Amino acid sequence: MKTLEKSLGDFLADRTESLEDDFIKEYFIEYSREKIQRLTDSEQYIFEGSRGIGKTMLMKYAALKANETFGQDSILGVWITFEESIRLERIKVVETGIDPFLQWTMGKILLEVLLTITSLKPNNIEKLNSRLSSIFGSQQPQNNYTAYSKLLADYINILETGDIENNVLLKDQAPSIQLSSILDNPNSFKKFLKDLISDFGLHRIVLLFDEAAHVFSFSQQEKFFSFFKGLRDPQIACKAAVYPGITNYGKYFEKGQDAKELTLSWVPNNKDNVNYIKQILKKRIQAYDPSYWNLLTVNPNIINTICICSNGNPRFAFHIIDELESNGVFKQKSIQIQKVINSIRVVLETKWKEFNTLKNRLVKYKEFIDQAEELVKKSLIPNLREWNNKRRGKDNKLSAGFYVSTGVYNNIPQIFEVLAYSNLLSIDYTKKSIGKGHFGYYMSFNPSILFSDGIMKDVKEIDNISISIENNQAYYPTTPKMTHLIESLKFENEYHCSNSKCDYKTSNEEYVFCPKCGNDMETPEPEPESLYKILRSHSIDNLKLSDKIITRLSYKFSNIGEIYDATIDDIRMKYIQNVRAERIKNAAIEYMAG
Repeated sequence: MKTLEKSLGDFLADRTESLEDDFIKEYFIEYSREKIQRLTDSEQYIFEGSRGIGKTMLMKYAALKANETFGQDSILGVWITFEESIRLERIKVVETGIDPFLQWTMGKILLEVLLTITSLKPNNIEKLNSRLSSIFGSQQPQNNYTAYSKLLADYINILETGDIENNVLLKDQAPSIQLSSILDNPNSFKKFLKDLISDFGLHRIVLLFDEAAHVFSFSQQEKFFSFFKGLRDPQIACKAAVYPGITNYGKYFEKGQDAKELTLSWVPNNKDNVNYIKQILKKRIQAYDPSYWNLLTVNPNIINTICICSNGNPRFAFHIIDELESNGVFKQKSIQIQKVINSIRVVLETKWKEFNTLKNRLVKYKEFIDQAEELVKKSLIPNLREWNNKRRGKDNKLSAGFYVSTGVYNNIPQIFEVLAYSNLLSIDYTKKSIGKGHFGYYMSFNPSILFSDGIMKDVKEIDNISISIENNQAYYPTTPKMTHLIESLKFENEYHCSNSKCDYKTSNEEYVFCPKCGNDMETPEPEPESLYKILRSHSIDNLKLSDKIITRLSYKFSNIGEIYDATIDDIRMKYIQNVRAERIKNAAIEYMAG
């Protein structure tokens, strides 16, 4: 049998969620030991960082490290992803009763806890049998924890893919009334986890919730963080990865009070930050082909530009190198800096396309996304380029960003939050005096924008950046562009009277009843199925796959939903076998999860 040739993509493997444990152990580069320690300690944390900055890798590695010494310090680390949550939006909640979101969320957590314990094979593993038999009922197979885990996995699968029109029908789907009751009540669920902790003599369970906010709908986020708060216990430590700005924590969850904040940030002119990305690239690229690494490092400016333009996101750097390979650069004797800049532009343009498609997922942010892209491309970038051009060569410090007064930010925070969410902008929320009696926040562009748009002429200019107000532009409520945005983005108030004949609206969430007619106030929500249906109906052309693969798939699949539902066997065809079929499936999952 002919051995398949190695592919650079196998070593870059930028979708961390699907990486095997052995790959993570082999290629993980330790950067912040303190972060790993925090992710396994007894505190509750909101782990915040932009897309692709490495939260998933750190969380998966933290769980693996904790479980390496299982039985010695008795910490059980469990990594949980919620990327399939969008499937639940097809189930209508028509009356009080079983909540499909809570059933699924707690079911996913419980299943991952059971699978993790089983994989570690503790001496007293049989204790799982009696504990599980108590919640699966006497009709279920006795003394077989693997069978119980299978029953739970099947129930989760029914919640995700079953033909269930509304939540009333769920009562007939659960393996037992006892299990359904535990998965519908956070207090009962918490008690069951504590019983497991007692059974196995653990100090604590650490639950590492990946993509804990991004993949959930707006209303699901509020439910999740209420549940997260309710799990707080000296023996149960929860860590939730979130993106900056756009997360809905709800009325009953307070960052800093209900969970401490842990931030993963990155600064392009910090040599330790840049070296961290360089070490990630070095380890993987050398494993593929040392000659690639030699070409990338002959001129230090080449590799430094790529690492700086990653903005802390290894996958962005991977995509730049992938683009260089696609253009045959590694077959040449040297790499020209212009070829690198061209590749950065291509990858950045893809990022802007992805940013634009966020309108399909973040429906509440649709208008802000449009306005944010226009603001950056037509105002902020040209202004900054002109600013640096005037200062360059005069012994002045250069700028990589700008200040925004709190008066502007507080009126249109969503504009800047969606940019930060996509890692196009970084926001320092430390208030600083910016003159004219104003305070403001410093915001810096993703370095790929700086190089692609001629704001920075050379990688060495990064060392000449200053964040002092005298070296940067500032935008105030009186700045014409900001005045226009604030006025144009004044939307209808969010809270409406539930009486269709009453037109009362308010932004004051304290109004429970309409002061005009006495009916309940409500927040209009989009149809719960709409996002799920919209994303499923999109063309397979939207998937991050080569044109050749898309063409082959088009003979069998017409939209993303069909691939999302397909098994690996369904996807497999000529030229698309196990490895490629799995990548295609992952691409569909990633698209649906955003």
